[in-house]
Amino acid sequence: MYGFIKSLFFRLIVAYKYRDKRFEYEGVNSSFKGLTSKFLYSENISIGDNVHIGPRAMFDGAGGIKIEEGCIFAPEIKIYSRTHNFDQNLQALPYDNVMLVAPVNIGRYTWVGANVIILPGVTIGEGSIIGAGSVVSRSVPAYAVAVGNPARVVKFRDSMKFHRLLMEPVPFVYRKFGHAKTFKKKNQ
Repeated sequence: MYGFIKSLFFRLIVAYKYRDKRFEYEGVNSSFKGLTSKFLYSENISIGDNVHIGPRAMFDGAGGIKIEEGCIFAPEIKIYSRTHNFDQNLQALPYDNVMLVAPVNIGRYTWVGANVIILPGVTIGEGSIIGAGSVVSRSVPAYAVAVGNPARVVKFRDSMKFHRLLMEPVPFVYRKFGHAKTFKKKNQ
């Protein structure tokens, strides 16, 4: 009984926090409304079906953010779609009152590791993996694995295998296996 009351209380607090937030699109089976996450300019943020966003996320949608189906974001992700003007016809220091906006687009079935920062104007292609702690300042092609600061492509995933899995009736990991994990030693 205690667990039920605790769960109900948590859901009521989350509902209260997001009562005035309106998103451009909210996909079905998506999990992103946490107590510790922030969504600025949420009316410019589109979140596709089966998207999971971990805790302590901060998305600044001033310039627009589009997240396609099946993306998974680990904790503490930051996505910025605006930046300060510090160069073009500068009228104050270190920057002026002009905000430069550019949309961020994230393709379907992308996995973004913990503590990643994605900057304005970036497009991340479908099936890509962004390694933990990366700073993505340039677009990443489809099926790429990008890591580092600034993020650089280190390899590509098997696009044929990606498309074979995509054709299955249930390709999304959480719908297929739930949140349970199996541990296996990594090959060095």
